[in-house]
Amino acid sequence: MKKNFLIILLAFLQAIPLNAQKVGLVLSGGGAHGIIHVGVIKALEENNIPIDYVAGTSMGAIVGSLYAMGYSPDEMIELIKSEDFNRWSTGESDPKYTYYYRNADPKPIFADLSFNLKKLDSLSFNPTFLPTNLVSPHQMNFAFVELFSQANAAAKGDFNKLFVPFRCVASDVYNKKAVILKQGSLGDAVRASMTFPLMYKPIMIDNHLLFDGGIFNNFPVDVMKKDFNPGYMIGSAVAKNPPRPEENNIVNQIQNMVVNKSDYSIPEGEGITFNFDASAYPMFDFSKVDELVKIGYEETLRHIDEIKEQVHRKITLEELKQRRDSFKNLFPQLQFRKVYISGVDSLQKIYVENAFHKGNETFTNEDFKEAYFKLVSDAKILEVLPHAIYDDSTGLFDLKLKVKTENQLKLMLGGNISSSTSNEVYIGLSYQNLQEFAQTAYIDGQFGRIYNGMGLGTRIDVPTTKDWYLQTNFVLHRFDYFQGRSYFYDDNRTSFFNQLEFYGKFLVGFPLTMKGRMEFGVGYGNLTDNYHQKTGDNLSRNNYNLGSVFWKTQVCTLNDLMYPTNGYNYLASLQMVGGASAYYPASNSSDEIQKSKDLWVQAKASYDKYFFLKKQIMLGVYAEAAYTNRDFVENYYATIIQAPAFRPTPHSKTIFNPEFCANQYLAVGLKPLYMITNQLHFRTELYWFIPYQPIYQTSSLQAAYRNPLYSTRFMGESTLVFNFKFASAGLFLNHYSGGSSQWNFGLNIGFLLFNKKFLE
Repeated sequence: MKKNFLIILLAFLQAIPLNAQKVGLVLSGGGAHGIIHVGVIKALEENNIPIDYVAGTSMGAIVGSLYAMGYSPDEMIELIKSEDFNRWSTGESDPKYTYYYRNADPKPIFADLSFNLKKLDSLSFNPTFLPTNLVSPHQMNFAFVELFSQANAAAKGDFNKLFVPFRCVASDVYNKKAVILKQGSLGDAVRASMTFPLMYKPIMIDNHLLFDGGIFNNFPVDVMKKDFNPGYMIGSAVAKNPPRPEENNIVNQIQNMVVNKSDYSIPEGEGITFNFDASAYPMFDFSKVDELVKIGYEETLRHIDEIKEQVHRKITLEELKQRRDSFKNLFPQLQFRKVYISGVDSLQKIYVENAFHKGNETFTNEDFKEAYFKLVSDAKILEVLPHAIYDDSTGLFDLKLKVKTENQLKLMLGGNISSSTSNEVYIGLSYQNLQEFAQTAYIDGQFGRIYNGMGLGTRIDVPTTKDWYLQTNFVLHRFDYFQGRSYFYDDNRTSFFNQLEFYGKFLVGFPLTMKGRMEFGVGYGNLTDNYHQKTGDNLSRNNYNLGSVFWKTQVCTLNDLMYPTNGYNYLASLQMVGGASAYYPASNSSDEIQKSKDLWVQAKASYDKYFFLKKQIMLGVYAEAAYTNRDFVENYYATIIQAPAFRPTPHSKTIFNPEFCANQYLAVGLKPLYMITNQLHFRTELYWFIPYQPIYQTSSLQAAYRNPLYSTRFMGESTLVFNFKFASAGLFLNHYSGGSSQWNFGLNIGFLLFNKKFLE
């Protein structure tokens, strides 16, 4: 009996350390290299190695938090490969949630200085060309609510109650210390831990501005030991301390000044460390998911027997799945009821609340997503910081929004640098005020060789159950067109002809789904065309006083103003135009002035869309049609100048080519694109222009129609494009099948955007 008791006691004592042995997983930061951690976890799970605790920094915090919420390795891989992950890691907007209705008309702006006028005794400015972060926070702000809120509610804000207890590290750069995050908002904790300086915007937690945890502790072994004290630790380190600073390497110098050295090892006898060298992969390239996972997976398998010798506990994949399912069953449905808004005054709250359901009516996450992106697409809103707070009594989430508005006064700078005559300087001043109504006013000017213009406008957004806005625009501008070409030197030639316009338009706009808008309006303009009918002649002149009633619809999700690679743009317009004209021939004889009146209809429609064909290859398709029943005016040049023109490329907008003008035409195009990197691509644009009845010049210098479909024209352009965050650079070569300058090449850096002409 005594012997049996001793045997049982001995077996019990031996079992205690086995049953009590816990395994802690420590994950370092390292940008996209941290995807390797997923491979480590995958190999451990497939070999029944338990993971009882997880601690991580930066990308290690992202992977660690996903695991702590119950994500399996395969689910993590699927998420990291998804378009959603790509968008919140790069800040790129989702075309589906582009609220085009709130967008102002595009301007050639690449930098601005904003001034805060709310306090008259303090004038502050914020230059956007010196950003605090390169990646827009809008996508991430929403994604972290969607990703973490349900798990956070299930754990009641206690990271010990997640599927696996979790810790992450952030950095308080003001107090020069690491901050260990163990409770509160899981999304905020991970967001703080991964906020790499200059790349992502820092976040405020408990009145402390927190940055990437890798600054002070990039491999939190000490946190794991202090908070959990596991029997065995497994470390995955994908980062290294920065090398000794070099004289000509400023990035390396900043790393040494900012980042403290970390010990990327686990003490002998306490666990195992995998030190990975992923230097062959860019730190912020998240596209090599399978390759990086494979590195972590295979290296872990090489040491799996060593781990099994130290970790005797096992947990099968079936048991893990049951535990995951049990935890995920605690997730409440992501539905919202109340909205609490801070950071704005009472009138501004009305404007913000209008985007959301009000009262006790519940709304879904999809409703929240649509309303959120509706707000952040507004130029008067700087940022919206959302938090979802779970209410046990209702089983719903309350939505807390901290809204930051843009400064009221903004100085805008932009333009274009060109190898030819299309150099432009843009300067503008805008004022915006957000109260119950959103009000914007601007004045701007563009100055260059081919285009000079001034604009003045206002817009008032009226938030009701059906949003709408009132807009007024006044434009005074002049286009100068030249024959021939000039590269890399000043061009002192007189223009072939010029157009001077002064007009005003008043319109009412309405949203057309999230991505479009519809406008109705009236306008009045004075237009003057000065041109040479023959070489050596004095200038002839046509003057028009015109009124118009118009309708315009546009749906747009294009991702770039100059060289889009994604999205679509549909445009349709119809206008009735009428008025008086006067013709002043080159003889300047007052008795030869001819006056007339006319009334006509003009319509235009275009279709521009980009399709993904396969990796790195996109295809754009384009179609445009124009129609007017306007009569010929006094001569060929007066007629062709006023005829609708086909100008689909940046270069074609800077020249006048009568071969691509007609009163009725159809044009189609194909645009194959090869994406070399996310910022660099090569594009070719091929267009076929089909005028219904080409306009030609008779021997008496009059305009006349040729037979229907008498001839067609071709336009082609190839461009190597580099997209900066604030502008684009394009090196191009093009060809026109007709016109005085059939071959052209050049370089543009910036934006070639002009005010619309009165009849456009």
